[in-house]
Amino acid sequence: MAKSIGPATGLSDAGNRVPAVERAFAILRVLAARGPLSLAEVVEESGLNKSTTFYTLRTLVTLDAVGYDEGTRTYTLGPALMELGMIASGQFSDVAVAKRNLAELLDVMNVTIALCRRVSLTEITMVDILERARRVRIAVQAGELQPITAGAVGRAFLAFDDRQTVDRVLKDGLKEFTPKSITRPAVFRNELIAMRERGWAVDHEGFALGVSTVAAPIFGADGTVTLVAVILEFTSLLTDEVAKEYGENLRRVCDRIGHILGGTTPSFVAV
Repeated sequence: MAKSIGPATGLSDAGNRVPAVERAFAILRVLAARGPLSLAEVVEESGLNKSTTFYTLRTLVTLDAVGYDEGTRTYTLGPALMELGMIASGQFSDVAVAKRNLAELLDVMNVTIALCRRVSLTEITMVDILERARRVRIAVQAGELQPITAGAVGRAFLAFDDRQTVDRVLKDGLKEFTPKSITRPAVFRNELIAMRERGWAVDHEGFALGVSTVAAPIFGADGTVTLVAVILEFTSLLTDEVAKEYGENLRRVCDRIGHILGGTTPSFVAV
């Protein structure tokens, strides 16, 4: 029988691999492609030895990642995988839609574009980055947590929070990340108003010297800001005129993304 379904970690460094995890995924892939299967059939399809397969299956059954039918003595994928799949789909389908649409901006802008998600009241994180292959890169990394009060991204989220939520975020004041950071709450609140009026936010070196950002929110089906798209550019290149052009283009694409996701975008009035 074919032994084509096996570990597919994509890791080049064997020292980073955990064999038990690879074996578990090999079995799950076999069940996804061929199931329901008996123990003997899983052994044959996966190429693993019988003892390893049995104990791995037993562990997966206790975790509800695999189901076992006593009557037929066969294994199938379990309900826990469906739950995880639904959660993953909810988290990343919006990112995939956003990336497909934002990619068109790279045809007319030599910039770095990032997608950000809010993870708590006071923190955001980048979930993906788009840029041209030969662009001079601005050092950013997906997955790192950043304060929501730093830069244009946080303002694109906070601009659509109620006043009480904004008060909670600002209750301990504003941190000075660079000499150009906004540290006065009144000025910060005015920036939120400007964000709501024109549909995009801009920040010049408020979080990192030499870097400016233009950000626009993407609204989900529940009416809240689900993602924020942000253009990162070297400050020397982002004049007020360029920032306005980038902001309007970003707003247009984010409106389209929100529409695809079933969201309703507020009416923005340019200031």
